[in-house]
Amino acid sequence: MTEILETHGVKIPLDQGVITPKIERSIRKNRYELDEVSGTPKFIKSDDRVIELGAGIGFISSFLSVNLGVQNILCVEADPALCDFISDVHKLNGLSTAQVRNCIALNDAEQAGPVPFFVREQFWSSSMDGDSPYQKSIDVPGIHLSRLIQDFQANTLIVDIEGGERDLFSPVDLTGIDKVYLEVHTRKIKRIGIKQCFDALSDNGFAYDQQVSSGGSVLFRRIPRWQLKQHAG
Repeated sequence: MTEILETHGVKIPLDQGVITPKIERSIRKNRYELDEVSGTPKFIKSDDRVIELGAGIGFISSFLSVNLGVQNILCVEADPALCDFISDVHKLNGLSTAQVRNCIALNDAEQAGPVPFFVREQFWSSSMDGDSPYQKSIDVPGIHLSRLIQDFQANTLIVDIEGGERDLFSPVDLTGIDKVYLEVHTRKIKRIGIKQCFDALSDNGFAYDQQVSSGGSVLFRRIPRWQLKQHAG
């Protein structure tokens, strides 16, 4: 019988094909995704409609449901094997309203369609970047982020896509989005990539929220239109 791990109220099956020893240790010590566990309660509300890009093992979506009462969650994950695991984690934690989609979010300049995705032994290192060694390359449906936002009527984005954040927001229609919680992968995108990402969010009317942001986990909030108009005036 599969052992069930538990951290911060979330149950996770110990499938050793997915849960590596490093992740297992982190879960057992209640340190897994600690920035998100500490940060999301400061800005997430129960009636938020959340799109999570890079849903991993389904921990964050389950945490939002179990601890913050969020029901409307769309999990976007490129690795089809992880999508099945996410669904199992949701079921284990009683989250029946979350959706899971096997796809990659694109900016509006990119062509929708199959996108190469490079799968690595450590799932969190899998990405659209094929420069470093990988186990296999798979084609994953690419869908415009603006379309995902529109169809789901989302107001919140949680983004952890191993460097994909560099190009995601330029250009993109973020109509309806009020909050973007972003994990920055400096090792992948360097400082110039951080500037590119942050500039794009600024151009879309978002500002850095110092009170929530910590380390590489950064919150951007939409600036009210009246403040933008006042500033422009």
